[in-house]
Amino acid sequence: MAEELSLDSLREEIDKIDEVIVRLLDRRARCAYAIGRVKKEQNLPIYEPQREAAVIARVKELNTRLGGPLDEQAIVRLYERIMDEARRIQRIEAKHDPEPEDPDDFVERE
Repeated sequence: MAEELSLDSLREEIDKIDEVIVRLLDRRARCAYAIGRVKKEQNLPIYEPQREAAVIARVKELNTRLGGPLDEQAIVRLYERIMDEARRIQRIEAKHDPEPEDPDDFVERE
């Protein structure tokens, strides 16, 4: 029974952490959207390999300092996916003039 309670409490903790992660990803996505707007205004490319390499280097260093269970390849894969989504959001902004008023406007339309 104690193991079950421990498992339940750990899962509750994960649920709380997931909420924080989703909120932070939302903030990051909104920043990416704004960056897309600036890039459009300044006629800059959406894909910036030097910037992405710098982000990867920075998160790898942070991950190493934390010394947690995620290895370097895992953190790189996670951030590559996050940056893929950021580029997708920036492409959406490049196609639209008005700023979204609703989070549903972040959904790519075909």
